[in-house]
Amino acid sequence: MSDDELPYLQHQPEENEAPHRVVLEPFPFRIGRSSTAHYVVHSHRVSKLHVEIDKRGHRFSVTDLDSRNGTFVNGKRIDGEARLKPGDVLHVAHKEFQFCFDQNSKESVDETILEMTGHDMLALGTKDLYRILTERAVRTVFQPIVRLDDRSMVVGYEALARNALSGTNYGPADLFSLAVQLDKAAELSRVMRSVALEDAPMLPGDGARVFINAHPKETDSPDFADTLCWVPDALTGKIPVLEIHEAAITDPKAMRRLRDQLADMGIELAYDDFGAGRSRLRELTEVPPNFIKLDMSLIRGIDTNAPRQELVRALTKVMNDLGTSVLAEGIETEAEFAACIELGCELAQGFLIQRPAGVATFQEEVTAEFHEDA
Repeated sequence: MSDDELPYLQHQPEENEAPHRVVLEPFPFRIGRSSTAHYVVHSHRVSKLHVEIDKRGHRFSVTDLDSRNGTFVNGKRIDGEARLKPGDVLHVAHKEFQFCFDQNSKESVDETILEMTGHDMLALGTKDLYRILTERAVRTVFQPIVRLDDRSMVVGYEALARNALSGTNYGPADLFSLAVQLDKAAELSRVMRSVALEDAPMLPGDGARVFINAHPKETDSPDFADTLCWVPDALTGKIPVLEIHEAAITDPKAMRRLRDQLADMGIELAYDDFGAGRSRLRELTEVPPNFIKLDMSLIRGIDTNAPRQELVRALTKVMNDLGTSVLAEGIETEAEFAACIELGCELAQGFLIQRPAGVATFQEEVTAEFHEDA
């Protein structure tokens, strides 16, 4: 923060209220219901002197003043003092604010839309991510996985999360980029997985596999497997498969322990996006998974790329010898499909087969097939 930037709280309006900024001066700055507060909130849910914001050098802190209904930073209730950073979402009881900096903080904004600064964009993103996490504002689409030697045989589905927060258009990569900045990637991944597992049991096919994803930030924890113990029970009649990104496969000992823990719970393991970055060949052969998913960067145009064909052919042979099924991701053309068969891949996924869709689409397809056969 530069010396000419002033801190403020962006008040998030409720119905019939206009947005406005609350300039934080002087320090310590107190918010409450009492007329002695620097910013008065006319609500009985807010204590007379509810919270105090203070500045020490370029650092800011927020302290709950023994309020009745609590003070929250990014959805977590604080006990005493906590650090306040640009972009944080502050709740004073039920009143929501964003903590921001701007050189023009003293200017009233009312309903004027200002040019977004970096801090403003982070603040907006923080608010949106907080709502997505607390409201579980995501939806799940599924993409079928088929056998290459019989593309009509669906053996499983990958669960893919989509943002469902009204008025926003974040893609999955945008959301996770923001979540990583705010140290919320693991939490976002858990929310997405939880929502997916609510719909997945309604997918057709007893014994079908459901591929669910884990963010690398989750697998850093030695207790990660414990967070998955409920998954098999949630997927009644289905077989769960956990996808681990190749970037997270760095320690064979830890990966072997995770694989064994998953197996004990009835969860299979897949290495995802293999070939997208620095492929972990040693870890792949030392701790072979149930499935390896070849990244679309390897598959796209493979029918005309001889070096990639040789790489996939050799990799497929090694994996087959280790008992690992090879799945080709991102197949979009008949030529790519035919090449993957010739190279020895067993499973396929991609737009050529079917685009991701909600669970209702697959239920309707089964109903239509039943009527055709009747």
